[in-house]
Amino acid sequence: FAPKTMVRPSLLVVAIGLLCLAHCSLADDDAVDINSDAKPASAVKELDTGNFEHLTQAASGATTGDWFVEFYAPWCGHCKSLEPKWEELATKMLEKRQSGERSAIIAKVEATKSKYLAKRFEVKGFPTIIMFSQGMQYKYDGERDVEKMLEFAMGGFKEAKGEPVMRGPNEMDQMQKLQHWWKVTVQKDLEQIWSLHKAAFFLALGVTFFVGIIIGRATVSRAPASSSKKNN
Repeated sequence: FAPKTMVRPSLLVVAIGLLCLAHCSLADDDAVDINSDAKPASAVKELDTGNFEHLTQAASGATTGDWFVEFYAPWCGHCKSLEPKWEELATKMLEKRQSGERSAIIAKVEATKSKYLAKRFEVKGFPTIIMFSQGMQYKYDGERDVEKMLEFAMGGFKEAKGEPVMRGPNEMDQMQKLQHWWKVTVQKDLEQIWSLHKAAFFLALGVTFFVGIIIGRATVSRAPASSSKKNN
């Protein structure tokens, strides 16, 4: 009878083990279902003050590729409307790169957090969209349509007016910092003083001209009166 008493605990252990495996399998199935509802990875690169220059090399003009960047604010209604279109544009551009075609990298910057970048690129409204290519920047002012933006990003920007990529203090050497200081302080103050003097000059000229007309009319009106008195 001893062998029979030993078999029963062994069967019990096997049964418990099978139940545990079944439970783990169900848990894994549930985990798969949960992950299947998750959002797919975005094709839009997220940039901020810390990684912008490192990734784009915008100021140096190095060959990291062209970057088409949206500066946005979370509360901006226009930015929210643009979001799905910007994602679609990023997906199309990614597919082109994967097929070996040269295309820009689509990115975005939350300007309310990356205030240094917003100030550097003089972002005054949202969304502001800029193409960075080989040391130059081109502002996009066209329709916020996927095909229009795609056309611009694929080379249409070359027909737009560009300017050298703006540099912030972190991207300047000592000479550039001195030139920047001269431009934003001394030169600006001189321009303001000159504009004030010009305004004062033209105001004085206008007043002098007006007074001259009054004096001239008064002189002309007195002349006939004095001649009539002489005749009498």
